[in-house]
Amino acid sequence: MDEFKYGKKSLELCSYVIGGGAFSVFLRWLQNQLAFNELGLPEKSSLHVFLVLFFVAAAVVFLHLINRFEKQHMALPDDFPAAFENSGRLYLVMRIVAGVIICAGAVLLFMQTETDRNSTDYRVLSLLGGLSGICLPLWFGFANRETQPAPGILCALSFVPMLWMAAWLVIIYKTNTINSVIWQFFPEMVTVAVTMLAFFRLGGYVFGRPRWKLTLFGCMMAGLFCIMTLADERFLGMQIMFLGAALMNLFTTWVIVKNLQKKDVPKAAPRKETTGGFETL
Repeated sequence: MDEFKYGKKSLELCSYVIGGGAFSVFLRWLQNQLAFNELGLPEKSSLHVFLVLFFVAAAVVFLHLINRFEKQHMALPDDFPAAFENSGRLYLVMRIVAGVIICAGAVLLFMQTETDRNSTDYRVLSLLGGLSGICLPLWFGFANRETQPAPGILCALSFVPMLWMAAWLVIIYKTNTINSVIWQFFPEMVTVAVTMLAFFRLGGYVFGRPRWKLTLFGCMMAGLFCIMTLADERFLGMQIMFLGAALMNLFTTWVIVKNLQKKDVPKAAPRKETTGGFETL
């Protein structure tokens, strides 16, 4: 019964992320269609403000949903295996599919940018993306084992996705140094930064700094932003990698909510009644 209950909660939070991501795709598409002139320069439009307000509202809703778990005295164990246990064929298929999509995007990006002037940078991004598509499913797979590998292995698996997103940030900056239209690359930059923070918080469980609320919030926001970026035009390989990153963050959100446990609430010590300075019998 508890597994079914938390399965419903996992589905609820993932639905909020997917629904918010779909609406953000629509807003971003409207912005691209209506808030730029024929030269590609931004014009005064309420869509610029509305898009930012939407993400603020989404963050508030996500925090409310997470705080609701805390009010119910729920928490994620600090132990890595207990926090991310995802045994079963369904979970195996889900994490492998997300990893394969990331790897497929990395291979396609490598092929598409062979003649690009920034081909070296994109090849580094492809390599790190392919490694991340392998490391993330392995990382979740280790949570199901009774005997855990050396801490250094888990730390290395956690570090690769963070390095992937850090390299992506550098490439965005390098390829847009002469681009004065901030709205053309700023959403992608924010998406990569939020995803990097989500992977950073995820790695906290093997680096000895577990923070379940920040981890869950980061994965939900990263999933929403990764879906939103699909409205923009870029190399198809990068689009596919964003899709894989969104699926991986949705998978992480599901696993975290599924593994929430009721924490012990300390009981208040009984008060001693006194009368006239003497304890009552």
